[in-house]
Amino acid sequence: MDPLLHSLFRPIQVNGRDSSTYYIEKKPSAALRAYVACYWESGPVTRERVGDFVVSREDAASLSLPEEGAVDRVLPDGCTDILLEYDPVSKRQDISYCGTFTHPFVSARQAGSEARIFAVRFFPGGAHFFHGIPIHLFTDGNFRLEDIWPESVAIIGERILEAQDFNERVRIMDEYLNQLLLRQRTNDCDLMKNLLHRIFVSGGSVGVKELAEHEAISERQINRKFGQWIGISPKKFSEVVRFQSVLHSIKGGGLDWTEMALKHSFFDQAHLIRDFRRFYGDSPLTAAKDLRKLSDFYNTRPEASAILKI
Repeated sequence: MDPLLHSLFRPIQVNGRDSSTYYIEKKPSAALRAYVACYWESGPVTRERVGDFVVSREDAASLSLPEEGAVDRVLPDGCTDILLEYDPVSKRQDISYCGTFTHPFVSARQAGSEARIFAVRFFPGGAHFFHGIPIHLFTDGNFRLEDIWPESVAIIGERILEAQDFNERVRIMDEYLNQLLLRQRTNDCDLMKNLLHRIFVSGGSVGVKELAEHEAISERQINRKFGQWIGISPKKFSEVVRFQSVLHSIKGGGLDWTEMALKHSFFDQAHLIRDFRRFYGDSPLTAAKDLRKLSDFYNTRPEASAILKI
């Protein structure tokens, strides 16, 4: 993969609307940016502690009650994730690998649970470089990581569980992936780089036939490559990219639905809305409201102002 592709495709996840939970992200080291989109963590807000951030008493009070009807949606984005769910109280942990999802779902949290999720979000195609297994085998599923990962992850899981804060968890996982990267012999795929570049530049509007003509290969070969590296067909992946492009347009504002349909190569407004519902689970109007109410604290604050121990 190529880190330059990240500037062409920045998928949006609707996290941080439920004020009873926090959501934070951090970029990987430079060597991993071709493969890893980010590290992220989500968990309950307790007292005056918001993840690894320190907040004022006033801010803590304002965060204590979730907004009525606020939910954290998990949206299709072509990425795959390593998920480490851990409970700092019971010391229980589960490590899994989440494949490419083709439908949205709501992230539910059990009331009173202290469980947190620390995760690695791989850029589309990035995870295959590490484990070498066709990604389509994991589509729309969640699997035990130790059953598929080429290196033992038990020790890493224990170290992350013992880490004092989010930044330390990031450092441990980043070092592990960098060491694994140096030992991998999986050939990178220039064809996939070219295909992803064309899809991203078009905003997901390019067809499979056009991709095949540009690369002088068959549509069957393209479908096989996408199953291997991305986990879904090039047609479905392009639809996901177009959906994410619409999300960015909605977030940016300034377009009515008819103009947006034309901009993103839909037949009409009805086509846009119907297609959008498949990936968001609701209408573009609801998405516009959700995106306006995203928590700036969780999603735009670049670094922790102070580090707290769990």
